[in-house]
Amino acid sequence: MRDKMRKLPAVSLAASDGGEGERPAETGLLDKGLLRAQFQNLIAALNSARLANDATQSLMLDLRSHQIELEMQGHELCKSQEALETSRDHYASLFQDAPVGYVVFDAAGMIRAINRVAAALLGQPADRLAGCPFQRFLVGRRNSAFLAHLRAVFADAGVPPAAFDLVERLHDASRARVVRLRSIRRESAVGTECFTVLLDITAEHEAEERRLASDRLRQSVLDALPAQIAVLDPAGHILAVNRAWREFADENGGADVLRDAINLNYLDICERAEQGAGTDVPPAAAGIREVIQRRRPSFSVEYPCHSRQQQRWFLMNVAPLGGELNGAVVVHMDITERRQAEEAARRARDAIAQVDRLNAVGILAFSLIHELLQPLSAAGFFCNAASQLVEGPNADPRRLIQVIARIDEQVRRTGDIMERLRSFLRGRQMQKIVVSAEQVFRHALDLVQWFASDHGVQLRLVAPAELPEILTDPVQVEQVLVNLICNAVQAIDGAGSTRREVVVEVVPRPAEIELIVTDSGPGLPANQHERLFNIFESTRDASLGLGLAISRAIAEALGGRLWAEPNPSEGAEFHFTLPLNRV
Repeated sequence: MRDKMRKLPAVSLAASDGGEGERPAETGLLDKGLLRAQFQNLIAALNSARLANDATQSLMLDLRSHQIELEMQGHELCKSQEALETSRDHYASLFQDAPVGYVVFDAAGMIRAINRVAAALLGQPADRLAGCPFQRFLVGRRNSAFLAHLRAVFADAGVPPAAFDLVERLHDASRARVVRLRSIRRESAVGTECFTVLLDITAEHEAEERRLASDRLRQSVLDALPAQIAVLDPAGHILAVNRAWREFADENGGADVLRDAINLNYLDICERAEQGAGTDVPPAAAGIREVIQRRRPSFSVEYPCHSRQQQRWFLMNVAPLGGELNGAVVVHMDITERRQAEEAARRARDAIAQVDRLNAVGILAFSLIHELLQPLSAAGFFCNAASQLVEGPNADPRRLIQVIARIDEQVRRTGDIMERLRSFLRGRQMQKIVVSAEQVFRHALDLVQWFASDHGVQLRLVAPAELPEILTDPVQVEQVLVNLICNAVQAIDGAGSTRREVVVEVVPRPAEIELIVTDSGPGLPANQHERLFNIFESTRDASLGLGLAISRAIAEALGGRLWAEPNPSEGAEFHFTLPLNRV
């Protein structure tokens, strides 16, 4: 087609009668509208040519084809331009109407573009913020942190670019807003810039502040308590400790890891301590684990924790966390003063018990003398008989051996009486041993049998055929029974009762043995049963009122109880229980 066009004569763009005209100017100098007009003139000239040859007709067809192509391309260009404008409007709408704030910064922190949400956070119309420095809206004008944030964004060369975070406070008419800046680097027509998402996290920040304040309050409460406290999670890891815990670790040479203790597994610590300390350390780990698993409501244990300077005792109390939280609170309390007071009270109780035993001997003295006189008199009689069998007409060496055996028997009897009395009077600490329950009870009755006989009172022991062995202090059990029986005998004798009997009934139970001492005396004052156990309280003028108070203290120290009840028929009943601590 180009060859054909070279052979054609020049055609004027103006209308003509087919003659030659001026050559057109360079098409590169014409604009689109002028080219279209010239093209239309050319078509019109060709259509009006009367002598048009075949070459001219072919050129006309080519020109019409190009016209159609140009019109189609122009139509496509218009559609593309409309699509671009629609897309630009869409993205501009997304930028402006997004539910989060968008800001574009230059390297100096100047605002290049900002949407409505971000402008609202800054409290200014968007059209007034272009070109403003963002730093002027920061509380305290914290330029350094923001500019460092920008430098990090612009220095990033990653593909895709990395995101950077910054939390700042903005000025507000009512309160300081807290925003999070999430920024990336991007390239634009005007160069590199920082595109930032601005998120209002004021509510989240205030919630976090409230949580931190609650944590500080909780820690302050823990620190105010004098006991050493640790909070455990369900696996036994330590979540928090208080000041007393840390101070105890410092005072006892604990390492920093024990001082802070956070994330340490306390169950493992307890188990290692139990393995390395033998019987001195109680099995605490199992109890703590059962509390955490809600298999028991609480756990407590006392244990020694002596230092080089002093002997110390502690009480561990473990309770589950309340509400829906799983875990436990472990509290260690220093009970050294309490244990020392208990030890002092025990020593005082032992001393008073010794006085009470001496008092009981005073009460039994006449009967004891009578009881001792019997074997001693018999021994004296047999000694006279022995002397007659050695000398004189009735000397008989064979019978002398029998008489000497009788003397030995009476002396042994006297020795047994004195040994029982010595054991009863011996002052010492409580010593629990495994002993036959029946033997202890009968021994106590043997001690007071002479006293009851001298006052014309019959003693009777009612017990099953077989009684178990128990772990107890037999001397202190005997002391309680001697005191109760002596009181019963004196009550009967003082009232001049016709029926003169004291019954000691032994009633075995699943976890304890109960002894019921019943007398046929005048009974107890109405509604005064508990007052009898007060110190210096007595129903007899000659009594100091120590016996029952001391007896109850002994019973409780042995793990039992002592109380009084009126006898339904006559007299009084005293109930004394002992735990069945079998070994």
